[in-house]
Amino acid sequence: MTSKPSAVANVTNVAEVASSRPRARRHWSEDPARIRLYSVAAIVLALAVLGIWGYRYAWSATPTISPIGLDFLPFWGASHFVLQGHALDAYNVDLMTKVQIAEQPWADKIGGVLPWLYPPVMMVFLAPIALLPFTYAYTLYACVGLGLYYAALRRTAPWPGARFPTLGFPGVLLVIIAGQIALYTTALAGFSLVMLRKRPVWAGVFAGLLFVKPHVALLFPLAFLCAREWRALGACIATVIGTTVLAAAVFGIDVYATFLHASEFARQSIVNGTAQIARVPTFFITARMLGASVEVAAIVHGVIALCTVAVLIDFWRRPGVFALRAATLVCATTLVSPYLYDYDLTLLALVIAWYVRDGIARGWLRGEREWLVLLWITPALGLLGSLQIGFQFLPFITLGTLAMLWRRRRRLAHVPDVHHGNDATSSGDDRPATARAPRTDTTPAFTR
Repeated sequence: MTSKPSAVANVTNVAEVASSRPRARRHWSEDPARIRLYSVAAIVLALAVLGIWGYRYAWSATPTISPIGLDFLPFWGASHFVLQGHALDAYNVDLMTKVQIAEQPWADKIGGVLPWLYPPVMMVFLAPIALLPFTYAYTLYACVGLGLYYAALRRTAPWPGARFPTLGFPGVLLVIIAGQIALYTTALAGFSLVMLRKRPVWAGVFAGLLFVKPHVALLFPLAFLCAREWRALGACIATVIGTTVLAAAVFGIDVYATFLHASEFARQSIVNGTAQIARVPTFFITARMLGASVEVAAIVHGVIALCTVAVLIDFWRRPGVFALRAATLVCATTLVSPYLYDYDLTLLALVIAWYVRDGIARGWLRGEREWLVLLWITPALGLLGSLQIGFQFLPFITLGTLAMLWRRRRRLAHVPDVHHGNDATSSGDDRPATARAPRTDTTPAFTR
């Protein structure tokens, strides 16, 4: 009489077969130690660069390098004129240059000018900053900007493993060295997007404040309109009108005529090539550096900008995965404006964060994570590459990112967006479900 195999034997056989199968090779992004190592290395390198830069300037008998944050001089100078009761003089290039040289003599060695080109409301926000000397004022300004940037990125990418990549992002170092406002604009854009679904009025307010740099903000109300986010759109318009009236009430209505006249200076500096065009990552400059005339370059940039806006409208006018829509909005912002500097690419941190957020929720397509690494180092590539080879290639990376977002939407159209589940509505938590309860089998290391 034959005995039947026991259940224990069956389980043993199944286990042996399963163990004999080759295990799928783990993707590099699933190694937390590797992601942490690369990010910490970037942070250490950034601190070393800042330390060496500061030492060479502060302790050298004859400094051959400018102070950190030299582009902050126009902000400090504008505050100086406001405190003196002559706000309109901030837009006078000659007077602004004299004030800058008096406060920071190195400004006389740069071989150019650092004009004040921001809307008048910016002077309202910055009014007290010149109460401090330039060095202390910039230190405070940079620390607050870094804190706001980090807070916005942590709201967008709240998983613990995103902390080091957020701080190590090369765009942060570039902004701090330059002394620009990009950390603040990235924070405003980040807060606007992360609040849009649950706090649309606040999202509109942040988008309205983003108009302190108008060419970075223009697509936000368009996206709100396409998505029929009426409360966000109304709050955005009301904020823009309110801040405009506030500046006119404080400085007088003539300040806007002066501002518009100064804006022409910025346009001419790009068109004539008097600006540092190798640091302007737009298709207009790419075409100009390849020898195209102003008219041809404008046509090239205009066609790409119109196509980009069409993609944005298509993403936002129909229901879809919010993370992809948010990433597309920020990516499109970097492609549309002809007046964009490399430090403005700090916005790419938001593109990466939203892209990764969707990757966690719905999985990855081939090559996406490798492309995000390229996008992460893009600000450094531009600074080291474009200036050396004399060719502005960064717009091709941002355009490629837009194409990747388009491909992802088409390929994963059948995969539901888990962000719209109960996790985002019942608990009051904006984080994706995978950020709060990570699945160790599928979640990349940088999301743990």
